[in-house]
Parts: sequence; structure tokens; C-alpha cells
Amino acid sequence: MKLSINQKDLSKGINIVSKAVSTRTTMPILSGLLLEARDNTLYLTATDLDLGIKTSITCKVEEEGSIVVNSRLLNDFIRKLPSNLNVRISTDDNNKMDIRCEKSDFVILCNSADEYPDNTFLKDGESIMMDSTKLQKLIKYTSFAAAQDNMKPVLTGCLMELEDNKCVFAAIDGYRLAVKEEEIEYSGTNKAIIPSKSLLEVYRIIEDLEEDIEMVLSESHISFLVGDTVIMSNLLEGEFIKYKDIIKEGYVSKIKLNTSEFRNCIERVSLLAKEDKNNLIIFKVNNDNLTIESTSEYGNAEEIIDLELEGEELKIGFNSKYILDLLKVVESEEIYLEFQGNLNPCIVRLVGTNHFMYLVLPVRIG
Repeated sequence: MKLSINQKDLSKGINIVSKAVSTRTTMPILSGLLLEARDNTLYLTATDLDLGIKTSITCKVEEEGSIVVNSRLLNDFIRKLPSNLNVRISTDDNNKMDIRCEKSDFVILCNSADEYPDNTFLKDGESIMMDSTKLQKLIKYTSFAAAQDNMKPVLTGCLMELEDNKCVFAAIDGYRLAVKEEEIEYSGTNKAIIPSKSLLEVYRIIEDLEEDIEMVLSESHISFLVGDTVIMSNLLEGEFIKYKDIIKEGYVSKIKLNTSEFRNCIERVSLLAKEDKNNLIIFKVNNDNLTIESTSEYGNAEEIIDLELEGEELKIGFNSKYILDLLKVVESEEIYLEFQGNLNPCIVRLVGTNHFMYLVLPVRIG
């Protein structure tokens, strides 16, 4: 393999695919990037066998070929080269890679591309187009609520439901549930459970994009086609919780809050709540205000927000983390809190839209 390529383009490509490099694996080859040079294009691929990312960069290819190179070494060296200069890369029959840029010369011992797992990214499946800004919101408003442990692997993903020109994402970890809906142009019916880890990598890649993204959905995989990049993820198997059965309509108390003011109050009060194993904060809702309290061995904190109450007064406790996780992603200026009693879930909705719902369980207080 022999090619010349722009340093900035190569560094960007490495950053994109390296998110899929396996950090803990019994297969050392997965700690590397697969480089394939052909047709004046360099293809970069990384996979941990659950998530795979492939991108392509236009370059000048003098000799075609492929090789697997240590991701960290390549990334660190290319990143430290002067920006925008020409980089020459060549390999020999002994799997050595020589990287030259001006007076810099770096030789890395690599592995044969024959040892790398099959990387057929564009599998057969159903094609679904979606606006990137809508996909961003679907991921942003739900993925944080997915389970972080593997006790129930199916809960570490987000359920995607497609029906009647709507796409719904739902995530639940046993303590809270997030549901987000967006309208799309797809009249069919389909669903899949996508690992939240994969969705977060998709989000990082599309965060600043404003264009249509093609999703290719099969029974076992989903691919996201973003410009010159393909992100492919295994789907999770199993039965997702029937989340709609958990959502009970109606409330005994309802308040409207300014999101920014509410978030700032929770952040201050939760400084002490973090000393408690449940991150416990207590809401006291009355006709004039909401009082938010926390207590630990180091002291106590209190914040008061003026408001108008619709319904009954109540006192209820929450894990502050579950409240803050939501408030960090909400873009709406105002939110509703709907309480169904001091031992029942609280439902958070955005003012001005019915396309999002967040349900959080209370913490029992003495």
C-alpha cells in the first residue's frame, strides 16, 4: 500500500472510527484500525463486534492494499503532525507501516488485514430516511434513561417504534422512563431495540449536521449512513417492557416551572444530596411555592421557587440524579411536573408539545 493524504482529513477520519475500537477484548486485532486503499480512496474501519464504524477519505493512491494498525499509536502520531500538510503512508510485505510528513518519519509494526473480522457494512434491510435534527432529539431525550448495567441487556438499549409516519424512542432502566416522538416520512410498521452506546456514537457524529440520514434496518442490525460514514450496530434481542402500560394519565397535583431556574436550584441542592446513598432531595409543594430540600451529615440546603399549584399540596422525595439527567438535555423553556401522589411516579412534560414524556419513580421518605 502506498498513498498520500491530507493530515487534517486523516485525523478527522481516525477520530470518527476510533469510537468503535474495542478497549477490552480477547481479540487484540480489534484494538486496531483496518486501512484499505483503493480507487484513490482510503477506507478506515473499526469494530468491537457490536458496533462498527467505517468512513472514507479521498486521497492519492499509488499502490492499493490493506493493513491493520494500532488505533492509539496512529491517532496520536497523526494528531501531533502539523495541520493540513501532506502525509505519505506506505507498507511492506512484513506488515510495517512507514508514515512520513516533512522531516517526521514514524514506523509502526502492524497486522495483516486478513486477520480482521468481516466488515460487510451495508447489509440487506429496509431503508428509512430521517432528518438528522429529529434523530438527534430522539437520541438526546431518551438514551440517558437506558440501563447502564447488563443485568437485563435489553434495557441497555432504546426501543425504536416506527408506525404511521411517526418514530418513537423509549428508554427505561427500572427507575425512570423517557419517551420521545418525531414525525417522519415512513408509512410502514417496524421496531428494533438499539444499544444506547451505539446511539450515543451516532449522536456524536451527527450532532452538528442538518441533512437527511438513511437508516438501513434488518432483523439483526441497523446501519446509519451519514455522508461518507457508515455506523452499523447489532440490535438487542428480547422483549422490551410494555412501557405504555406504565404511563397512567391524570394527576393530583400539577405545577409549571422555568427549566433553567429549576435546574439551577436542583444543582445547588444536590451538592449535599450526593452525600446520601439515594441522592435524596425532597419536594414540598404548596399553593404558593415549591421548596426543594436536601440534608446530609455536612448540613442542609433549601431552595424555594414561586409558582401556582393546580391540585393538592404534597411532599415527595426523588433521586436528584434522575431529575438532573433530564434537565441537562431539555431545551424547552418551561416544563410541567404532574404528581400522582407522594408514592406514585411523577411525569414531566414539555410546555407546548405532547411529543415528550419523562416518568420518574419517587424515593420513599420517612
